[in-house]
Amino acid sequence: MGTPVPEVDIDLFAAASLRDPFADYARLRDAGPVVRLARPEVYALGRFAPVQAALRAADALISGEGVGFSAAFNAPKGMNVLQSDGDLHQRLRAAVTKPLTPARLSKARADFKEMVATRVKALAGQGWFDAMRDLAPFLPVQAISHLVGLPEVGRDRMLEWAAAAFNAIGPMQDPADVGSLRDAFAFLSTLSPDKVADGSWAAELFGAAESGRLTMQEAMAAISAYVIPSLDTTILAKGHLLANLARHPEQWAMLRENPKLIPAAVLEGVRHSSVLRWFSRVAVADYAVEDMVIPQGARVMLLYGCANRDERRYADPDSFDITRDSRDHLAWGTGPHMCAGMNLARLEMEVLVEALVEQGVTLTLGESEMGSNAGLYGHTSLMLRLD
Repeated sequence: MGTPVPEVDIDLFAAASLRDPFADYARLRDAGPVVRLARPEVYALGRFAPVQAALRAADALISGEGVGFSAAFNAPKGMNVLQSDGDLHQRLRAAVTKPLTPARLSKARADFKEMVATRVKALAGQGWFDAMRDLAPFLPVQAISHLVGLPEVGRDRMLEWAAAAFNAIGPMQDPADVGSLRDAFAFLSTLSPDKVADGSWAAELFGAAESGRLTMQEAMAAISAYVIPSLDTTILAKGHLLANLARHPEQWAMLRENPKLIPAAVLEGVRHSSVLRWFSRVAVADYAVEDMVIPQGARVMLLYGCANRDERRYADPDSFDITRDSRDHLAWGTGPHMCAGMNLARLEMEVLVEALVEQGVTLTLGESEMGSNAGLYGHTSLMLRLD
């Protein structure tokens, strides 16, 4: 039977915990390698090694039964990249990641750099601005809408749809979020080969459907992976990185002195302040975590941000240190379901920091406000100066 799994009275979906989860994360990690939560009734993994192992055990802990806690998010099962397994998942993922390889993305790097450098120059020396409105969203929205090839109609609601999807993943649903999700899927259902830009990522997927490599339903599911999960995650990660660099002027000075540290700074940023809070899985058989057992059929919560602050893996994990080796962080997951868009997110963050370094600015942080999205950890407002 193994050692009994401890029960922990923590509500990770309380507003205070959503805005500042790290004390609850520490309690959860200290309680054991796996714990039982009452709200919602799930088994939860918060330490680095068990979360890493679980993410790699895709045959034992499956995604096809849904990765959230709500029917609104989990249905329809098995027809998107996040919530599929086996051959279907491999086929969908291969289609989604085809244009997201480092080689393909490198062709867009210069354009991305020029776009964000222009924005940085416009903001430098202009006083206070909200980075979550005026800087962090700029490149993701431009890049996704352009590269995916979406029509103008619908683009203005992409951020709303992304936030709604990750809020609806939790155990409690806001009718407004459910309505936004319906609108998002309704918009996606209107897409067709003649409505997307020639040579775009969406056009490639429609071409794969026309040639028989994907069904039309699979092509539409793959397109949704570009529209729904790719925006807020990168935008919020940029917000965290800007806040951390402004909050730690010694790290910013080090980065300006040695720009070769920019890739490491990006990885440390996503480790330290992981945007994705969690996804869930379902155990297809009894699943062992050290000397404890999660029973067959149980839903399991994998806490990415909690694992990335585990002192069993990282020395002084609450500190932001751009010289740290954070390459094995779990902010983008690992294993078969590792974030398909991580190369794009990393590129966007790197060119933003490069533009700031080359502009020679100092970063000054003002008032900020944290959001309470059930699935994503990040700022809703971040006042910043570039002097």
